Amino acid sequence: MITEEYRRKLMSAADAAETVRSGDTVMLPGGAITPVDFGNALTELVGRRENIRLMTYLPLAPLAVYTDPNAGSTFTMEAPFYNRFLQGPAGRDCCSFIPNHLRNMSRDWVCAVPEIDLMVVTVSPMDKHGWFTMTGSAILEQDLIPYTKRIIVEVASHGPRTFGDTLIHISQVDGIIESDRYPATLPRETPTAEDELLGGHVAELVEDGSTIQLGFGGTIDALAGRLKEKSGLGIHTESFSDCAMELLKCGAVTNANKTLHKGITVTSFTMGSKELYDYIDDNPAILHKSLSYTNDLTVIAQNRKMVSINAALYVDLTGQCASEGVGTYQISGSGGQVDTGVGAQMAGGKSIITLKSTRTRKNADGQIITESCIRPVLPEGTCVTYTRSNTHFVATEYGTVCLRGETVKERARKLISIAHPDFRDQLQDEFERLYRMKL
Repeated sequence: MITEEYRRKLMSAADAAETVRSGDTVMLPGGAITPVDFGNALTELVGRRENIRLMTYLPLAPLAVYTDPNAGSTFTMEAPFYNRFLQGPAGRDCCSFIPNHLRNMSRDWVCAVPEIDLMVVTVSPMDKHGWFTMTGSAILEQDLIPYTKRIIVEVASHGPRTFGDTLIHISQVDGIIESDRYPATLPRETPTAEDELLGGHVAELVEDGSTIQLGFGGTIDALAGRLKEKSGLGIHTESFSDCAMELLKCGAVTNANKTLHKGITVTSFTMGSKELYDYIDDNPAILHKSLSYTNDLTVIAQNRKMVSINAALYVDLTGQCASEGVGTYQISGSGGQVDTGVGAQMAGGKSIITLKSTRTRKNADGQIITESCIRPVLPEGTCVTYTRSNTHFVATEYGTVCLRGETVKERARKLISIAHPDFRDQLQDEFERLYRMKL
């Protein structure tokens, strides 16, 4: 019976794309459940359909629908989090950003889009009971399914079977695409010398027995290398990566001291290597929960000795953190920075903002210049992701400072002390000029 239903619902990616009509709203998820074949097939609709609303986020592959320079004539895209694959559509003015906190992402989208015509997600092969599971992600799809008219699943032959808010039954499915692949992967960044120094400073703030939230990138990989020396750590995080897997494998993470979900790693989504996807496959100790749960402040606050670790692009001398863009240019999104940072402090834990002391960019004349990432004020037009009232610890490769309870003047002193030495005198002069205070 189930096998017959499966065969009856089989279709090609091209046929699935053809079911999309002008004026439809389509949910095209990202991360490990990026529907690669369907996303590539969508480009065949360019010029043949119009006014298709494409809801998306964080794709892990350069899908044709994102790279096609003419996609804007058919698709209007929107996303609550950008990455490099969405920069192209954003630059062509066919993708717009939705400001949000991740814990509220599904709620906010339902408010703006009360009805979705089609959702397409990557799933694991069906089991004997007719159940698929989303391949390493529970971000918001379960929250949106009640508002969705049709669901098509793209079955990845090597898709991991997962536990948590990931189940989809064949009776809920209107079409099945078979795809011989792993979920889309996320390459790791090689830590730089600055990453290693920064990771070392952050690791000093993480006590044995802490429950940690950590994401991706060179700094996080360097930090994870230092955390291997810790004991009894737990993980409650929005994102689960290769470096988190390594902490479990080496025994630094046991989840034994967690207050909530003892013995279990809790995450909302997994992104990384094929090895990582194999690790979470049929692994009941990795629980994928919707962001509305993992990033709920009251849930995070139940975790013992919670430590939140997030990155910023700039921090001004009062402690305001800009983490998602420069000026009016959107690079990523606020993500869970506010969720996890505030939640950790509600738990009596620590919120740590990390950033490199300098960055390079082109000036108006096209010359490459180096600038301080600790600044007197944020660049014009730059949005504040994490307010100065929330900022707890800030770390660069030059050290770590705690801003809690400090005056504006003392915050400036502390932040200048971890700025790059080449910019410290300039930062002091600018602070005294702009804020009319002597340091």
